[in-house]
Amino acid sequence: MLGGLYEQGGSRVRLRRPGIGAGLLIGVLAASAVLVAAGDGPGSSKAPAVLASPASRSLAGSRLCRQVPQLDGLLVRRTDAFPQNHLKFSFPPEARVTTADRAQAVARALCGLPRMPAGTYHCPSDFGIVYRLSFFPAKLTIPAVAVEAAGCQRVSDLGAARWVARSPDFWRTLGASLGLVHTDVQTFQGRTSG
Repeated sequence: MLGGLYEQGGSRVRLRRPGIGAGLLIGVLAASAVLVAAGDGPGSSKAPAVLASPASRSLAGSRLCRQVPQLDGLLVRRTDAFPQNHLKFSFPPEARVTTADRAQAVARALCGLPRMPAGTYHCPSDFGIVYRLSFFPAKLTIPAVAVEAAGCQRVSDLGAARWVARSPDFWRTLGASLGLVHTDVQTFQGRTSG
């Protein structure tokens, strides 16, 4: 309870309410997260993704998975919520896959991911690296899929939330589609040096 007394082991500890500085910081961080998630943050460029309403998101996974044979391209766009971390990557923040079989392989890998488990669990540190995967042709109007590279490694905008943390083959498939060799999750999380 904020601003009250809390007893622990026979001693009383007074808890204070967070001051205006803490409230302001929380508000700024929340607003920044919304801007980054929407792709309007500093350094972002608009990708040809279809913004999905909550109702259309529930159908997105089945739509993408049903239309895999019609896919002929993929745009992969990386966003970094914390650029001050100066993470380094071996590929640019935006890359296009123009080969149908490579784009389809990524879509099949996404559709094969397990659902996010229910319950309470603890995730590793999340450094704010998210990949937005936009599949083509655009006339299919499939919403872009968001894949977290760290933390819980949640996959969203693909119907029910999916989980990539226990599926390392996904990262290898995505890397191969981009023409990268010897890729793993670390390739997509970034490195702090060299």
